Amino acid sequence: MGLDGLPQFADGPQGDVPPQPAAPEAKAAAQRRSNRQFIAILVAMSVMLVVGVGLILYPTVADAWNRHVASRVVAGYVERVADTSKEDREAQLARAREYNESLVGRGVTRFLPTEEEKKEYNAILDITGTGIMGYVTIPKIDARLPIYHGTDEAVLQIASGHMEGSSFPIGGESTHAVLTGHTGLPSAMLFTGIDTLEKGDTFTVTVYDDVLTYEVEETHVVLPDNVKNLEIQKGRDLVSLVTCTPYGVNSHRLIVTGTRIPTPEEAKHATYENKALKQDMLITVIITVATIAALVTVFTVQRRRLRGAGKPSRHARGRH
Repeated sequence: MGLDGLPQFADGPQGDVPPQPAAPEAKAAAQRRSNRQFIAILVAMSVMLVVGVGLILYPTVADAWNRHVASRVVAGYVERVADTSKEDREAQLARAREYNESLVGRGVTRFLPTEEEKKEYNAILDITGTGIMGYVTIPKIDARLPIYHGTDEAVLQIASGHMEGSSFPIGGESTHAVLTGHTGLPSAMLFTGIDTLEKGDTFTVTVYDDVLTYEVEETHVVLPDNVKNLEIQKGRDLVSLVTCTPYGVNSHRLIVTGTRIPTPEEAKHATYENKALKQDMLITVIITVATIAALVTVFTVQRRRLRGAGKPSRHARGRH
C-alpha cells in the first residue's frame, strides 16, 4: 500500500473525549478531600476523647462536689448552732434525752414507730429546719458527713441517716445511736471504706458543739433484718455505723460499733481538713488540663497541615 493509503491522525483530541484536568488541579482536589476526611476523623476522635475523659472523671468530680456540698451543710449547721440560745439548746437536748429514755426496754418495736412518734422524732434536734441533727467525722476514711433524721434514699444519697428508733447521738448511759450510709456509690464515697475500721480506731459525732468520741470495739456482718447488734445495752454509750455489704451485692449489713471514750481537749476545737476533697480536685484539674492540652496539640497540628496543603510547592512555584 502506498503512503497515500495510510490513515491520517489529527494533532489534537477527537470526538467526545473530555479534556483531562491539569495535574495541579487534580492534586488540589484530592488534597481537599483528604483534608475533609481528616477533619471528620479529628472531630470524631475529639468527641470520643472528651466523652471518655468525662466518664473517667465523673466519679471523682461527683464525689468532690458531694464533699463540697457536705462541707457547706456542716458549715451552715455550725453557724446556726452559734446563733442558737443556750435556752433553746438545753430544751432540745432535754427532749432528745427524754426520747432516748423512752426507747429503753422496748426491743425491736422501737424501730416501728407510729405516725405520732415519727412526727415527734422529726421535730427533735432539727434546729435548721432541714432535718440535720449534727455530723459524723471518720478520720480513717477522711469523711465528714451531715447526719439527717431518717434513712430515706434521698438522704442516703448525699449524707448519713440516723435510724429512727435508735437513740439520738447525744451520748449518755443506756443509749445506742445507729448511723447509716451508702457504700460504693459512683457519685459519692460516703461510708465507703468503713470496712477498714479496726478495733481501736475512733470516730466522732458532733451535736450542737458537743464532740463525742467513740472507739471501735467490734464489727459484724448480718442479714438486713437482724438487729440484735443494735440493741440498747444497759449503762453503755454506743454508736453503730451501718452500711450495705458486699460492694455491688448489698445482701448483708456491716455494723461497726464504737463505745464512748473521753474526747481529747484539742479535738474539741480542731479544724477539719478535707484531704480527700483536695485530692479529688487535684486529680480533676490534672486530667482536665491534660485533655485540653491534647486537644490543643491535635488542632494545632491539623491547622499547620491545612496551611501547608494550601501553599504551592517549590516545584510548582518554579514553573511560573
